[in-house]
Amino acid sequence: MMAPRYAVYLMAAVYAGFAAIGTANLLKMSDSSLDSYSSVVLVVCCYAIQMLHCSPYTQRLRARYGRWTLWLQAFIAFAPVQTGHQSGIMCGFLAGAATVILGPRLGWFLFGLITSAVVLIALAEDGDFLTTLFMALATCAVGLITFALSRLGDLVFDLHRRRAETAWVAVSKERVRFTQDLHDVLSYSLSAITLKSELSYRLIGTNDERARRELSESLEITRRTLAEIRSVVHGNRRMLLSKEIELASRVLDSAGLAVTVQGEFDKVEPRVSGVLAVVLREAVTNLLRHSQATRCRIQLRRHSTLRGRTIRLSVSNDGASGSLAPLAAERRGSGLDNMAARLEAVDGSLRTSADGGWFRLEAECPLLQQEPTPAPTAFEPCSSPGPESRQPSERN
Repeated sequence: MMAPRYAVYLMAAVYAGFAAIGTANLLKMSDSSLDSYSSVVLVVCCYAIQMLHCSPYTQRLRARYGRWTLWLQAFIAFAPVQTGHQSGIMCGFLAGAATVILGPRLGWFLFGLITSAVVLIALAEDGDFLTTLFMALATCAVGLITFALSRLGDLVFDLHRRRAETAWVAVSKERVRFTQDLHDVLSYSLSAITLKSELSYRLIGTNDERARRELSESLEITRRTLAEIRSVVHGNRRMLLSKEIELASRVLDSAGLAVTVQGEFDKVEPRVSGVLAVVLREAVTNLLRHSQATRCRIQLRRHSTLRGRTIRLSVSNDGASGSLAPLAAERRGSGLDNMAARLEAVDGSLRTSADGGWFRLEAECPLLQQEPTPAPTAFEPCSSPGPESRQPSERN
């Protein structure tokens, strides 16, 4: 708030200096104490109206009442003429205020009209060329300085307001970013840790080796979650689709789902890879929390379209059946909205559908740069499921 105040203080000081000069000139030409008192009152009133017209804090008032108060200022500016005198300072205030309130066309027209009126009055009073020139120059100079100071105050005020708005927008964006990243980390990780902990609890006493393996993976996920939370706090979180597909496969294996993975996940442009990794994580989280699926297919394919090359990630599961199938495709929540927002940031799109008991989620976005074509390699699982899985895992 200090910058606008300094601009107003500067404006008030300059106007006060001009008002003092105008008061001194009128007092010098006054023939009686009544004329002196009236001159001081007129200059003070003109100064107050001038601050009302030109201060950046009165933008709304002058936009609403400025045309009416301008008439009052015109009466005060030319009032000394009735006593045989005139003030170039007060007429300059009036000319500058007209350009501020009435806009460029009408304002500058009145600026010239007021200057012309001052010249004609000076010629009519004594006809002295130097006096007339002085009155015209004083009116123009004070009017231009008035206009410049008013615009300077408005610019400083608007710049200060825009800086405050920019700071608020930056804070809001950071809050949204932190919320989205924290949702991505905790919703998936807590679901995976809960699933593996429950599985380990059931396996204790029957298959201790598998239970230890599941607990070991739970600890690994916990450590990874702590590291991701630290990266979220510092704003340098990075996710890779290739690592995310490995973790997703292991979690789905632990849940007893038959998982089919197709595609090459290790040669994806980093920005697209991070967005698709978030989509995959959220899709797996929703699968574990909101469905009773037994099979899951994860596919990554590249396509060539008229708009260029695109990459499409699809995650399908057989957890949408019966009367819930139509609702599965239409349901929207914070997770799906989060995925859609992240895809829109890279000109991508998100689609969901349910057909034949299968729920399908597709995320598609353009490739941002030409990718090298890697040699085809088979997908190697990070860990093989134990015999307790409900169905054997499929790897294509």
